[in-house]
Amino acid sequence: MSDYDSPNHGKDSRALLLELYSRLADEPASEFGWGKGKENARTLGYREEWLSRLPDVVWESAAAVGNPFSLGPIQRGETVVDIGCGAGADACVAALLVGEQGKVFGIDCTPAMIAKATANACASGLDQIIFYEAEMKALPLPDACADVLISNGAINLAEDKDTVLGEMLRVLRPGGRLQIADMVRIPSADALVCPGGEESWADCVSGTLTPEAFLSILETTGFRNAELTGFTGYKTAASTVGALFSAVK
Repeated sequence: MSDYDSPNHGKDSRALLLELYSRLADEPASEFGWGKGKENARTLGYREEWLSRLPDVVWESAAAVGNPFSLGPIQRGETVVDIGCGAGADACVAALLVGEQGKVFGIDCTPAMIAKATANACASGLDQIIFYEAEMKALPLPDACADVLISNGAINLAEDKDTVLGEMLRVLRPGGRLQIADMVRIPSADALVCPGGEESWADCVSGTLTPEAFLSILETTGFRNAELTGFTGYKTAASTVGALFSAVK
């Protein structure tokens, strides 16, 4: 994203991610060059009942690139896993949907985000959420434990997307649903110039995929009925756009 600037050039991608998302957690009012907060969620189609039910603090560090809840209903009593949960906005929405009999697990590698997500769930009165500080490529969850897996703007930041998607498949139950929003590279975009300029920070760190490449990895990993359902209009650079993907195990 546009925050990739010269002082960071000697850092590896994980250090860059931790630095950026720690700042988003701790300084949400800062300018990052891309949409965040409650108004961004409203633009992406999040329901007013969710926006009003959850405290403002839950939304302030949320940088949603799409609305994974638009891809299908989440039922009461289900178990949902949120990969790259950030400050927990989507995990809190999922908790409202699954109710007290359901369970939500949020996974993020940024300590500041996990601390904020935990506080946000508490502020929202939602005790059916458990947050873990962990890497996407090694989820601290048992096999076949989830009915639905959601993610919002996280997979594009992973260097080993095959491993990450393999872990997602592992924790889903047979018939479980994948509902994700992620950044993709516009297929017609010219070759990226990194670092600097107007190009996406995420592209520079790990390589945002085209929609076709993303679908190919889903299918190769073992997901069925993988589908690009549409673009969200969310932008991080001229060459990237938010997209919605669904699939089943």
